[in-house]
Amino acid sequence: MGGIGGGIAGGFAGGKDGGNGIGGIDHLVIAVRDLDQARDAYSRLGFLPTPRGHHTELKSANHTMMFADGDYLELMALEGEHPFTAGTAEFLRVREGLASVALKTEDARDAHARLSLDGFAPRDPIEFGRPVEGVGTARFTVTPLPPGTIPGAGAFLCGHHTRDVVWRPDYLKHENGALGIAALVVASDDPDGTAALYARLFHTAVEAVGPVRLVKAGTAQVVVAPPAAIAWGWSADPLLQRPRPFLAGAVIRVTDTATAQQALQRSKFPVVAGNGVLRVNSTHACGVMLAFAVSFDLTGLIP
Repeated sequence: MGGIGGGIAGGFAGGKDGGNGIGGIDHLVIAVRDLDQARDAYSRLGFLPTPRGHHTELKSANHTMMFADGDYLELMALEGEHPFTAGTAEFLRVREGLASVALKTEDARDAHARLSLDGFAPRDPIEFGRPVEGVGTARFTVTPLPPGTIPGAGAFLCGHHTRDVVWRPDYLKHENGALGIAALVVASDDPDGTAALYARLFHTAVEAVGPVRLVKAGTAQVVVAPPAAIAWGWSADPLLQRPRPFLAGAVIRVTDTATAQQALQRSKFPVVAGNGVLRVNSTHACGVMLAFAVSFDLTGLIP
């Protein structure tokens, strides 16, 4: 498959939506039990986590890794109970890792109406914010989707009202050269059925490549594959023994392989390199199988 280009961090980077208000992946939520340890682990991996934020209304805290492509990773821990994070709390009772997909939208309230017409039964939008150190307050509107919309994870639309507060130039300078999310990797024993749900959500088609199914999601790809295929790249990662389907990992687009490799070598974490892709085991990334590459190429990711 060909490479994936970058978006524009200052605007709606996902491009034209599929008709239901969804334009791609806004960010991936990595649920963790110890936020300090998670921040340290991702710092060692060459990311630049933002200062800790607190979602007062939702009773959660986070660090984010913002990308120039207009998407990001979020490390999130819970500080109390709230209906919006109930699924995350249940997830954390089992393990850490990719718990939710935040979907890119220009208007979460308008998308609510469009998704209702599309048969998704979204829940009522929620408005909240978090202070950003030395800058102001970041404000969001999210529209939760019901459990089971995507298999093995939560999903919600995320509309940003203060993108200039969230995507600050000093937040985008990662030691590993990270630029954006190139792909979300999903483990499934039924790639056809799982991919069909993602395709319906993003209003795109499913592409079959051997045992793998690909679904275009804005500037990224959703890679749905059986564990045996994923194991070609990540070898004997213990995460692949978990009940499926689940969100296994992500491919991060980087400026160049050498920069990423130097940063990862400094981490002292084991790194597997091959076919232009650098891979880190889930045990070193809070339950997430990570890969780093200049562009998305399925044959490089899963030989």
